Amino acid sequence: MTALISAGGYDFPEPSTYDANISTIVDTGRNVNGYVVGSIVRSDVAKISVSWRYLTVEEWSAVLSVFSKSFYNNVTFFNPVSGGYDTRKMYVSDRPSAMFRRDPKTGEVVGWKDCSLSLVEV
Repeated sequence: MTALISAGGYDFPEPSTYDANISTIVDTGRNVNGYVVGSIVRSDVAKISVSWRYLTVEEWSAVLSVFSKSFYNNVTFFNPVSGGYDTRKMYVSDRPSAMFRRDPKTGEVVGWKDCSLSLVEV
């Protein structure tokens, strides 16, 4: 099975949520009569937001390490516009997560919950 998202040669774990936002960048202003005047600068710019209810320490570390190596990455993702997989250069936004729990005997972190990130096309 093809991973829903891969970046930097790493196939992300199957996300709990997958939200695709496709934008059109427009250069706009208003003329002296108050009407909007604008032109499309670029169409179909992708932003993909994903979250996981739970990831192991190793899984979340592997996801995060992709972005430690390079701010910009070639990301392959399912694009709702094309109805298939596309690869585009993207950067990552904030990457929040909450500690699931620590092992009471060893003090080691067992896993992470509510992990999320967004990938934004450059």
